[in-house]
Amino acid sequence: MASLADISSAKARFEQQVQSLLVRFAESNIATGEQVTPPQLVDALRQLFAVLEKDTADWDPSLPEDEAERIGDLTIGLLMDLATWADRLGERKSKAALEVVSVSIAAWLVQEQQPIHTLDPVVNGLAVLANGEREPTALANLARLMGAVVEAAEGDYGADLESNDPQRPWRILLFNWGITATRAQDPELMRKAFAAMQRFLPADAQLFFQEGRQQVLQGDYSPEVRQVMLEAAEGSAHNLH
Repeated sequence: MASLADISSAKARFEQQVQSLLVRFAESNIATGEQVTPPQLVDALRQLFAVLEKDTADWDPSLPEDEAERIGDLTIGLLMDLATWADRLGERKSKAALEVVSVSIAAWLVQEQQPIHTLDPVVNGLAVLANGEREPTALANLARLMGAVVEAAEGDYGADLESNDPQRPWRILLFNWGITATRAQDPELMRKAFAAMQRFLPADAQLFFQEGRQQVLQGDYSPEVRQVMLEAAEGSAHNLH
């Protein structure tokens, strides 16, 4: 996951997407009104990447203490806005790629021990990465990053005030963390993810674990992985009684 937190690599991935997106926007003749346009978003993001590429130790010491937090959150927010434009312009691959770039900013925030406030594009990008991965070690690294994102976002999302919305990013992130840890067949990571699910999503966890129980009993999983899932399923059933 070190490469995901590398801002220079993230900037390069960003630049790979923006040219075709800018061309598509220019050809679209969409009336933008007061909306911030893709060219404006790209210009702002290039300026932010120039800041993020510098070691924070070299930043102006007179800047506020929360400057890294602010810059990271602003970057993720603008990437989300640009991804929304990509979707509007029919550039679905660019949308997904930009959301993956937002994962890199989230990884940078984790590395800098800063909170994460904007989750939507990060959760989408993590799902893209996990869905495209099969190798257990890479899946385990992704699960670790998901866990770190959960920890960094807990201050804003831990209360889960929108529990009536099954598509809220916090819920999806926690579920994807559990799924990715299971696919990695890493019992330790599974226990961490499952404990977080029990803590933050007690009403949803039982169904997840019951479905997971069926999967591990039918699939090609190690005895240790099966045992962790079966214990979680049994524990969640008891907790609701």
